[in-house]
Amino acid sequence: MTRPGNRPPSAAEQKLAASLAGAVDLSGLKSRAEAQRGAAAAGRAPGQPGGGGAPGAGASRVEVDEATFEQEVLVRSTQVPVVIELVSQRAPTALTALLAALADEANGAWVHATVDVDLAPGIAQALQARAVPSVFAVAGGRPIADFEGEQPEEALRQWLDAVLRATEGKLSGPVPDTDDPEAEDEADPELDAAEEALSEGDLVTAEERFSALVETRPADHTIVEALRYVQAGRRVSEETDTAEGSVPAALRSADLMLVAAEYDSAFSVLTDAIRVHFGDDRQILRTRLLEILEALPADDPRVLVARRELASALY
Repeated sequence: MTRPGNRPPSAAEQKLAASLAGAVDLSGLKSRAEAQRGAAAAGRAPGQPGGGGAPGAGASRVEVDEATFEQEVLVRSTQVPVVIELVSQRAPTALTALLAALADEANGAWVHATVDVDLAPGIAQALQARAVPSVFAVAGGRPIADFEGEQPEEALRQWLDAVLRATEGKLSGPVPDTDDPEAEDEADPELDAAEEALSEGDLVTAEERFSALVETRPADHTIVEALRYVQAGRRVSEETDTAEGSVPAALRSADLMLVAAEYDSAFSVLTDAIRVHFGDDRQILRTRLLEILEALPADDPRVLVARRELASALY
């Protein structure tokens, strides 16, 4: 979700960011991170060697371990792309210094996150890395591009340019430096209230508040997406088992996929159901599909594909 001004990400934003990590299973990392934070708070040494990650030099670089992965990668990648470099102190490479220099040059357009695989093996395992160095670009909590091994500077610049083009206009942008005296604190009490309800698990109130926000900001896709997320979560929590092949079963499957940010799968379930149902049932399915499509920009490739499939299913 977009966070205006210089406020830190809320718990609701972290939930939404984590839900977008559908490409890899990061749930284990989150559990271990919470355990490490609890151990640190109790004055005990974390279970992983090396403890929490220490911030790197400047806002464009950061060192990450399992305890800081959620905040420094998942949440931060809702703002700008995060380029994760898996490294090992036993085998340093020139790639690290090159990526660091390019990150500084980019001045916050993307973040260079280094992960020592010897201290945080769970991250390498979750990303299914096969070699060191390996590099992964993460945006919106989801890995979108990767490569292995050393790369010449020109090839690396081209790869980074492609990542920035692919994410242009889809992320909220870098958060202003909180130490900058000129940075403005732009309060957004309505959004704060909606996020607070979501973070507290009050889906009914969260739905009401996000619905009110959508009425006043219909063009803000991040808010529409948050509303659809909340609505799907509420329905999943209230629905019971349904007969296989029925309209309620198709709607429930789509809700489960939407909560997991698996938009393509949700679209497929609904369009497949539209093909075999007619009359009021078809209209119910079509309405739900169009509601979900509203959560994404009109030029999103997933939307274009889904609309073509819907047209084919209807006619």
